Amino acid sequence: MNENNLDMIYGIHPVQEALRSKKRNVTQLYVSDSKAGHRAVEDIIRLAKRANVKIDRIDNKTLDRLTRNANHQGIMAKIQPVRLMKLSNAIYESDGNKKDLWLAVDEMTDPQNLGAIIRSAACLGFSTIILPNRRTVGITPAVYKVACGAIENVNIVEVANLSAALNDLKEEGFWIYGADMAGKPIHKVQYNSPAVLVIGSEGFGIREKTAENCDEIVSIEQKQLGGVDSLNASAAASIIMYDMMAKVQLR
Repeated sequence: MNENNLDMIYGIHPVQEALRSKKRNVTQLYVSDSKAGHRAVEDIIRLAKRANVKIDRIDNKTLDRLTRNANHQGIMAKIQPVRLMKLSNAIYESDGNKKDLWLAVDEMTDPQNLGAIIRSAACLGFSTIILPNRRTVGITPAVYKVACGAIENVNIVEVANLSAALNDLKEEGFWIYGADMAGKPIHKVQYNSPAVLVIGSEGFGIREKTAENCDEIVSIEQKQLGGVDSLNASAAASIIMYDMMAKVQLR
């Protein structure tokens, strides 16, 4: 495998999940000398040895440099890149699942928010994440770290045009719900499925063109206290995803 085509991941939970899931090939593990004897790190080392992964012991300063001073928790791995699915393949895989739930992000640029959203999506049964390939943060090491390995458990679909993708999904029987503060309060919404929830950017929400492809715009009623005027994207996404999951599964 070409070393230049490998991704880098760091942090105890992300590396641990990558080794446990076995969905992608981990080629090399870097462990800080300072973490010798740490229970979780030793567990990762055992998993790596079983998978015949090359293990290098390095000093913490070198690990800081390799991860650009990220919060690596003393561990880093080189891994086969995330397998990006074509939309048509994801639709085929979903065929027949009338309760399937997907999530799409519209021009989200904050890796912390995207990582947290992916983690919540995996926890709440959303099988597929749609990412536009422009003006949206991709699956970076920072996103992977915040997602805590959840990326191994969802489908990642990359599209050139989100509006066109949503239109294709509608033609395949999916219902599209966009999140916006001006939308219908979620406690009044009964979701049809299969469904896609669209979450917009941190500062501007979903674009007007994206909203035009939504069957319904939904919102979270808020009581504003202490000058806090809105939830951030990942918190709002988690609340709406839980509401969708609960209502769809109960039908």
